[in-house]
Amino acid sequence: MNLHELELLAPAGRMDVLHSVIEAGADAVYLGGKRFNMRGLRPDYNFSDAELEQAVEYVHGRQRRLYITLNNLYYSDEIDDIANYLIFLRDLQVDALIVQDLGIAILCEELNLDLPLHASVQMGIANLQAVKLLEEKGFSRAILSKNVSLTETAAISAGTSMGIEFFVHGDLCVSHTGQCYMSGIMTGGQGNRGKCRKPCRWQYQLRGEGVQSDQYQYYLAHKDLCLYPYLKQMADAGVTSFKIEGRMRSAQYLEWLVSTYRRALDRLIADPDNYSTDAKEMEILYENRIRNYTIGNIIKPLDWTVIDFQGDREPVQSQVEILPRLEIGEPPQTINAAIPVPPGLTVKVGGLDALEAVMPLGIDHIVLGSETIRQNKQNWTASAVIKAAQWARDTSSRLFLETPRIVSQNDFPAIVDLRNLAVKAGIDGVIVNDLGSLRIFRDAGFQVWGGYGLNIYNHAAGKFLMDNGVQRITASIELGRSYLQSLLRTGTPSEIMVQGPLPCLVSDYCMIRAGHEERDDECPCYCIQGEYYLRDTEGQQYRIVSDANCRTYLHAPYDLCLLPYLYELAAGGAKSFRIEGQFYQPGQLRDIVVAYQEALQCLAEGKPQSPGLCARLDSVNPSGWTAAAYLHDPS
Repeated sequence: MNLHELELLAPAGRMDVLHSVIEAGADAVYLGGKRFNMRGLRPDYNFSDAELEQAVEYVHGRQRRLYITLNNLYYSDEIDDIANYLIFLRDLQVDALIVQDLGIAILCEELNLDLPLHASVQMGIANLQAVKLLEEKGFSRAILSKNVSLTETAAISAGTSMGIEFFVHGDLCVSHTGQCYMSGIMTGGQGNRGKCRKPCRWQYQLRGEGVQSDQYQYYLAHKDLCLYPYLKQMADAGVTSFKIEGRMRSAQYLEWLVSTYRRALDRLIADPDNYSTDAKEMEILYENRIRNYTIGNIIKPLDWTVIDFQGDREPVQSQVEILPRLEIGEPPQTINAAIPVPPGLTVKVGGLDALEAVMPLGIDHIVLGSETIRQNKQNWTASAVIKAAQWARDTSSRLFLETPRIVSQNDFPAIVDLRNLAVKAGIDGVIVNDLGSLRIFRDAGFQVWGGYGLNIYNHAAGKFLMDNGVQRITASIELGRSYLQSLLRTGTPSEIMVQGPLPCLVSDYCMIRAGHEERDDECPCYCIQGEYYLRDTEGQQYRIVSDANCRTYLHAPYDLCLLPYLYELAAGGAKSFRIEGQFYQPGQLRDIVVAYQEALQCLAEGKPQSPGLCARLDSVNPSGWTAAAYLHDPS
């Protein structure tokens, strides 16, 4: 690597900040316009179209680079406006676009726009195969997930000619990037739209077996990232752009921060063999911190020390919001006509017992998840998958394997093993949740569907996936009613999640272990000793489960239920409905599947759902259901 090509990348939310960070030594600046930008909660920040013109002139006049954050997920009815915005940005001659939504790549291709594309950290890019797919599609840089370690970064960098960017300083989300739906589910303010209302900064109790205290604490409040001591190691691992977070920060704060990192990188470039961290600079960084600091998991997996439980330095004040419970009586809809070919039914099952309970029902698509969930009595081992495939051969059901939502570089050998197992078992298809898994299963010739972890909001993003071998997408679970309908109207072949536990977030940090006094290096596996929940100050409980990789999944207080809304979804053009059933007991899952099959039969006959069907489903789960984001219809 040529160290002289190392880039210090600084944020700017206003013109005065832009001037300050350029004068402080930033090689490049990233900023957003007033539209289509991840930082949307502060109207006094971000750049008008006229200010963008001024910003480009100022930055290019000083031989620096300017990147535009076009890093939200977008609704189908926004695509035409975004196309016009892209032409405007091309005419400004910005140096690159930072994008999360895969549809932007399709628009640039269709409009023949030669705009360099950087894959946003929000894409959650964490393995080499994902980088290779983006490289094939013309991306020039990948901003790796903040959860990637140094060794993983080195392995990714060694296998690609793309630029590798990594965050070195600033705010951190406790969830894997792009995979936090908690704000969208609980409040309607989607993090993937720049509207996050920070439920990670609410206070919670940890409830469960052996918990020592029921004190309310900030169990999800991640400390801020500071990788100043690791700049040389990051450069050695192949990082070419060092990114500072903070588009909502002041000019004074960012000028000092950028200057600090500028001096360090200059010393590294000038004399890499004798480079060392400046202890005095590190001391000043610490004295001027906003939150307390952490190095994340670039060296070792996250543990309880990355969380600021007391919140003494927490600058965000966020109020707990109540998730509406769905009152399911008679369906709140009119059946205007029969649906001659109603959507198919897809059911995810957690083990052989559950499969045995529902297989006689003639389900269209049965999904076997590849995560080993510690709280499940059964999981899909290789032998269990082979047995399931043997059972399915005598039925009309088609069997799919599903990859995990998170696939890091270290996880990828397991994906290769999963591909080999799918071949051996004769699996009908695969549902993928990351671009790396898509590439490897597509190239192996499997029928591939896209899971909800791919965050598909619009038809252009759907086209990106279909151009890369995906036959059916799962619409984002964050889509509200009208925006889901706008996606369906485009004809994008879509599956809709209609039933099951709602995933708030997935994290490498074990919040269960954090609530116990014993926190030594050897994990005592508290997670399998009983049920655990976070409980907010309004009494809402969020179930915690974990997998064999010690990733933690936090679920919403109520399970999703869209049974009352099946007609409008079917009439809109949904291809299939999905029941996320891997956490239900076999008998409970069977009752749920039967209820949905009865409802689908009513659609085919043009009849309202039978009296009491919703109430019968309600009896399966007395704790209640929610329609969540579907009825929030967020902006």
